Amino acid sequence: MRIFNSDGSEPEMCGNGIRCLAKFVSDIDKAAPRKYKIHTLAGLIQPEMLADGQVRVDMGTPILEGPKVPTTLAPTQGTTVVQQDLVVEGKTYKVTCVSMGNPHAVIYSCDGKPIKIDDLDKELAALGPKFERNAVFPARTNTEFVEVINRSHVRMVVWERGAGRTLACGTGACALVVAGILEGRVDRDKVCRVDLPGGPLQIEWRQSDNHIYMTGPAELVFSGSLKA
Repeated sequence: MRIFNSDGSEPEMCGNGIRCLAKFVSDIDKAAPRKYKIHTLAGLIQPEMLADGQVRVDMGTPILEGPKVPTTLAPTQGTTVVQQDLVVEGKTYKVTCVSMGNPHAVIYSCDGKPIKIDDLDKELAALGPKFERNAVFPARTNTEFVEVINRSHVRMVVWERGAGRTLACGTGACALVVAGILEGRVDRDKVCRVDLPGGPLQIEWRQSDNHIYMTGPAELVFSGSLKA
C-alpha cells in the first residue's frame, strides 16, 4: 500500500487507509481470506475483517527511542521522550514522542493544565503547523491533542503531517494510547476507546506480544472510474 497526502508527500503508513484497503479487497473478492498481509513503508501490517464488519489491525510494536521517532527532544525515560517540555507560541506543552512507523507528538497537557478539546479546537489551524514543522522534529510530525475522559476513554483532535486537520488518524490513535500509558493516564490492561471527530476507535496495547491492535469501521462511501 502506498498513500499520498494532500500536499503530495508520501507518509509511511495510514491506519485508516489500511482499514479501508482491507474492506475494499474483502468487498471485491468474496472468496478472499479475512486476514491480509499488507506491505507499507512502515513494514508489514496485518488487518483482519471481523464478523461484525469492523476491521482489526495488528499495527506492530511502537517505536519509542527518541532518535528513531525521530525527534531531537531530550529523552526523559531511558531513550524515550515522555512529557518533555516544548514551548510553542509562549506556552509550555508536555510532549511524548511515539512512532507507529510514522512520527507522532502526543500532548495531554499545556502550562500544567489538562488539554480540553473544546477550548483547543478553534486554535488548531494556527497551532498545528507550529508543531508539524518544529525544528525538534526533523521529519516533521503528526500532532495529537488529547483529553482524558477516564482511564480507558479519551478524546482527541489531530494535525496530520502533510494533510493538516483531519477527522481521524489511526496511527495517531495508537500513538496517543501508548503515550497515555507511558504517562500513567491510561490503563494498559484495558482496551481504550479513542473518540475522534470522525468516530471512535478501539485501541489495545497487548502485553503478551507488545503489539498495538486497532479496531474500527470501514464503509463504502462511493465508487467511480478515472480515466488516466
